[in-house]
Amino acid sequence: MAKSERRKLIEACDALCSKIVRIRDKNTCQMCGKKAEGKNAHCSHVIPKSVSEYLRHNFNNLKLLCYRCHFYIWHVDPDRAMDWFRKKFPYRYYYVRKRRRWIRDIDLEKLKEKLKKILLDKQK
Repeated sequence: MAKSERRKLIEACDALCSKIVRIRDKNTCQMCGKKAEGKNAHCSHVIPKSVSEYLRHNFNNLKLLCYRCHFYIWHVDPDRAMDWFRKKFPYRYYYVRKRRRWIRDIDLEKLKEKLKKILLDKQK
């Protein structure tokens, strides 16, 4: 079955966000501080995509984690993980908590173009 245009745009925006977050976080796991590259690097959401489409592509809701921290801390012990995030990134924590239930229409074409520009700027 062919992917819908909307699904293609979402996936393109996901990929752009992932690249930008890897640059922003300097390919370093934000929990343990180790280098996280290739398959070991996971661009992870604070508030899950299933809870907030609005925050899906918001950089305050994204962080880079290594495989171990992503699966064995973030998913196994979410209370501990959220407490860590709140302490390390207080502004981002309160930002995403406040907006987690927002419902907004998102123009994915405009978002994709905006993300491309951000990525180009970050790569300079």
